Amino acid sequence: MNTSGQPPAFGERRLGRFMMQVLWPSFLMAAVAVGLVFSMIDPQELVFVGIQLADNREAAYTVGFFLFWALFAASSALTWLLASSPERDRPG
Repeated sequence: MNTSGQPPAFGERRLGRFMMQVLWPSFLMAAVAVGLVFSMIDPQELVFVGIQLADNREAAYTVGFFLFWALFAASSALTWLLASSPERDRPG
């Protein structure tokens, strides 16, 4: 609660800041990365240890997007945690 008795806005809460500063940029970068990677590589040509990875291109694009999003989110979250100060996050 702030001084006016209203709950803080979504962007002022720790979870809201985390989502805006970590998940949204990583989502955007995952979209860019999938576009770049799959513009150069056909998913149906990917083979890992003799197993063809993608029988369906759309499935490969989806899995690739979520993998890139998780990778970028982990990187951004680590930076966010290292850059945040405990004093600033304490209420009052």
